[in-house]
Amino acid sequence: MSGRQRTLFQTWGSSISRSAGAPGCSSGNERPQNPGVSKARFPAAAEAAVAQPESDDDDVLLVAVTEAERQLSLENSGFCTSAGALWIYPTNCPVRDYQLHISRAALFCNTLVCLPTGLGKTFIAAVVMYNFYRWFPSGKVVFMAPTKPLVTQQIEACYRVMGIPQFHMAEMTGSTHAVTRKEIWSSKRVLFLTPQVMVNDLSRGACPAAEIKCLVIDEAHKALGNYAYCQVVRELVKYTNHFRILALSATPGSDIKAVQQVITNLLIGQIELRSEDSPDILPYSHERRVEKLVVPLGEELVTIQKAYVQILEAFASSLIQRNLLMRKDIPNLTKYQIILARDQFRKNPSPNIVGVQQGIIEGEFAVCISLYHGYELLQQMGMRSLYFFLRGIMDGTKGMTRAKNELRRNEDFMKLYNHLECMFAHIRSTSASGISTIEKGDKDFFYSHPKLKKLEEIVVEHFKSWNAQNTSEKKCDKTRVMIFSSFRDSVQEIAEMLLQHQPIIRVMTFVGHASGKSMKGFTQKEQLEVIIFRDDEVKIILVGFALMHFVLTHWSVGYFLKVIL
Repeated sequence: MSGRQRTLFQTWGSSISRSAGAPGCSSGNERPQNPGVSKARFPAAAEAAVAQPESDDDDVLLVAVTEAERQLSLENSGFCTSAGALWIYPTNCPVRDYQLHISRAALFCNTLVCLPTGLGKTFIAAVVMYNFYRWFPSGKVVFMAPTKPLVTQQIEACYRVMGIPQFHMAEMTGSTHAVTRKEIWSSKRVLFLTPQVMVNDLSRGACPAAEIKCLVIDEAHKALGNYAYCQVVRELVKYTNHFRILALSATPGSDIKAVQQVITNLLIGQIELRSEDSPDILPYSHERRVEKLVVPLGEELVTIQKAYVQILEAFASSLIQRNLLMRKDIPNLTKYQIILARDQFRKNPSPNIVGVQQGIIEGEFAVCISLYHGYELLQQMGMRSLYFFLRGIMDGTKGMTRAKNELRRNEDFMKLYNHLECMFAHIRSTSASGISTIEKGDKDFFYSHPKLKKLEEIVVEHFKSWNAQNTSEKKCDKTRVMIFSSFRDSVQEIAEMLLQHQPIIRVMTFVGHASGKSMKGFTQKEQLEVIIFRDDEVKIILVGFALMHFVLTHWSVGYFLKVIL
C-alpha cells in the first residue's frame, strides 16, 4: 500500500489526527473510502488486497476482510474475537469529542442519545452500526425509523459516513412484499425499516430475531405504551439477550415519567444527554437569535371574542352546575381541561347520573370541546380559521349532527355565525394544488388576525434588508423563510397573504397528508421528493406543525429566518 494514502479511518487506540492536514469531508457525490485493514491481523485478506492494483477501490479490502472473517471459528453468539479486538472511528470528517465519546459509550451499553437537531445523531448511529457489522460477521444490524422518508434518508447517510457495502444493505417498508422481505432478511446484513414492518416480520417468523446484534431506534421518544418500538424490543428479548440498543432522540420526553417509560421500554442502561449549552456542543451550535413579538388582538377581534365567550358560557353552564367542570373561569378554560374533566366523569360517574342523563352529559361535553377548539382557533389564528371550523360543523362535513342541532338552537351563536359567513363565505378553503407552488394570491386580502399583518411586515422587511446588504455578486447566497403554523387552514391563509408580493416572493405550502381534508397534504413519498428536490426559486415555505420536526431535521441548513406562529 506504499505510495497510496494509508486510510481515511483510524482504529481506536491509535492517535486521532485533528491537524489541518487531515483529509477533508467527501462530498455527497463522491464514493466514500472504506476502513483499511491491518495486514498483521488478517494476513490472507491483506495479501489479497495488496495484490490488487493501487488504483482499485478500497471496497476490495472490506470485501476481503468480510470473507476472511466468515472463515474464522466464531464463538460467543457469532462474535469475532479478531475483529472485536478493536473498534473503528472515521476521521475523514473533523473529529468532534462529544461524538467520539458517545460512540464509544454506545458500543458497550444500551444507550439513549439525546442531541439537538443537526448535531450528528445519524453519524453516531453509523459508527456503532459499522462496528457491530464488523464484530458479528454473520449477524444482522437493524435501523428503525417511524416513517418511510426517514428510512430512505438514513440508509444513504449511513453509507456516506462509514461506507458499509451497499450490497449488504436493504430498505424495507410496508410496500415491500412479505415474501420479498423474508428473502431480504436471509440475504442482507444491514436493514433499514419502519417498526411496524419489523413487528409484522417478527410475528410471522420472517425475521431471524436471534441473529440481530444491533438495533438502532430513531425518534426514540415515541417508545411509549404499546408503540411498535416497544413491541419489537419485547419480541426480540424472547429470542436473545445478545443485542445492543442505540436509541436516538432530540426530545426524549415531555416529563420525567415519559422519559422513564422510554428508558424502561428500550432497556436503556446509559443516557448521553447534551443541550445546546453543553460545553462540548457550543463550538458546533449555530448562532441563533430568538425574538418574541406579542401582538394585541385588536378591536374587531376582541368584539368577536366577547360574543364567542357568551356562547361558551351558555353551553358550559350546565356542566358547571353539575360540578363536572370545577373551573368556572370560562374565558381561561381550555379544550384539554374539558377533555380531562370528561375522562374523570367517565371513570367516576355519579350514582345519580344514569341512562339517558349520562348520554346528555356526554353530548354537552362533546359540544363544549368543539366550541373551545374554535375558541383556540379564534385567539391563535383569527376569525377566518374559526369560520371554516364552524362551517364544517354546520354544513355537516364534520359529521357532528348533535353539535350542529344544539348550535342552531342558540340565537347568539347563529348571529355570530351569520356575521362570519358574510365576511368569509366568498373564500374557499381548498388549496391551489398538491406539491406545486401556489400561483396567485388575493389582491383584496382580509387580515383576520392582527399578527398576520405583523408577519407580513417581518417577512417583507427581511427580504428587503437582505437584498440591501448583499451586492449583485453575492446574490447566490440566497435567504429563505420558514413559517410554522398549527392549523392547515391557517397555512393556506398565510400563503394567500404573502402571494400578494409575487413575483418577488414565491411561496410553497408543506402540510402532512390527511384524507378527507379540503387542503391537499403531502404523502410520505411526496415529503421525501420535496426534501430531495429543493426549488431554488421558492422563497417562503409554510409548514404545518405536524411536519415541523421533519422539516427542521432535513431542511434546516441555508435558512436565515424561521417564524413560529
